[in-house]
Amino acid sequence: MVVTDAQGAPAGIVTDRDLRTRVVAAGRDAATTRAAEIMSSPPVTIRPGAFAFEALLEMTRRGIHHLVVVDEGRLVGVISTNDFIPLHATHPVALSREIERAPAIGALAALAERVTALVRQLLRQGGSAYDIGQLVAELNDRLVLRVLGLVDERLSSETPAPVPYCWLAFGSEARREQTLRTDQDNGLVYADPDPGAAAAAAAWYGRFSGEVVRGLVETGFPPCEGGIMASNPRWCQPLAAWRAYFDGWMAVQAPEQILAASIFFDLRPLAGALELAASLRGLVREEAPGQRPFLRFLAHDVVSRPVPLTMFGNVATGRGERRGRVDVKAGGGMQLVGAGRLHALELGLEETNTVDRFRAAAERGLYKEEVAAEIADAWQHLVRLRLVHQLGQLERGERPDNEVDVRRLSRADAVLLREALRTVARLQAELRERFATSLIGT
Repeated sequence: MVVTDAQGAPAGIVTDRDLRTRVVAAGRDAATTRAAEIMSSPPVTIRPGAFAFEALLEMTRRGIHHLVVVDEGRLVGVISTNDFIPLHATHPVALSREIERAPAIGALAALAERVTALVRQLLRQGGSAYDIGQLVAELNDRLVLRVLGLVDERLSSETPAPVPYCWLAFGSEARREQTLRTDQDNGLVYADPDPGAAAAAAAWYGRFSGEVVRGLVETGFPPCEGGIMASNPRWCQPLAAWRAYFDGWMAVQAPEQILAASIFFDLRPLAGALELAASLRGLVREEAPGQRPFLRFLAHDVVSRPVPLTMFGNVATGRGERRGRVDVKAGGGMQLVGAGRLHALELGLEETNTVDRFRAAAERGLYKEEVAAEIADAWQHLVRLRLVHQLGQLERGERPDNEVDVRRLSRADAVLLREALRTVARLQAELRERFATSLIGT
């Protein structure tokens, strides 16, 4: 029940859980206890025109089951998770709470498998790649946070952490685009210790990061083949070292070094002292727009990646063992991710998600809104095709890859694939001209 004030504005919300925990369990007299004494206030609200998926995401993020619907400050209704999620289905809010209450790392593996089941369910119900990515990111974040909490609790009971730290996500996890669990890409930044305590801080966080990464592997997140994990001493460093890394990457003019470092420019803090990550993100937003050679190398990487189109603009598929197949990640997805990252750096944007980056770039006048929408649609279609393909492989017990068989696509999906790849090619042409990428190597 929603409690309102005299003007009809929501002041709080009382749920059955509030009655159980704040009245019955507390031994209160229900006949004399006022609603204001037990209600949750202020209530979390949402507007009537919001999409149901926005409501589900907000509930998952906050770990609640109800949202108060408010129109121009007045109560118009209440929405609960049961209103739009089948009762028999994997419930994201309930799953989130189970993850947070997991007593040990071993219990998280089964919960992580249910995240994959949820992806399959949402896809079948028509969820977009963007929406699914946002929701799955929340649940994956919960898994990582629980591993961090369990390891921190155990190690801190032996020796307290010497200085504050922040756990960093890179790549698809940072962009909230990890629809299925892929390789880990993470790091750890800790506050600069006093000179005499530097060795002790490095040793403590080296042990901490190693145990967290092993816990994530046990949970179902494979290790990064390239070693971009906090367990690698190079990516477990004090703030000063991380700032030097980013300064160096933006100043260097060696293409291979810039491309190897590009994943770190998709950065999102997950836990700990968030101000440490804010320092790094602030440095990048301030310095990157003025580093034209750095930006040109990133643009060159985007435009040099081939798009599988014939000279007549049709989809070009592989031959031999790859007959009829298209790598939708290497053939289009990576170009769009790279272009979105490029725009975030040249414009000093805070957004990390690819779709959000193009929308923000349009708001800054870099694209017309309809062009940004076309690019976002192209990205979402490529991701959806890849996701459907990979879920099918998992059901057949196969190792997931990015090679979609065009011959198995519906006519509509085949047309959308062709148009998505054409959109990528047009974007490449624009970047090629705007950044004069042909000058590289001349």
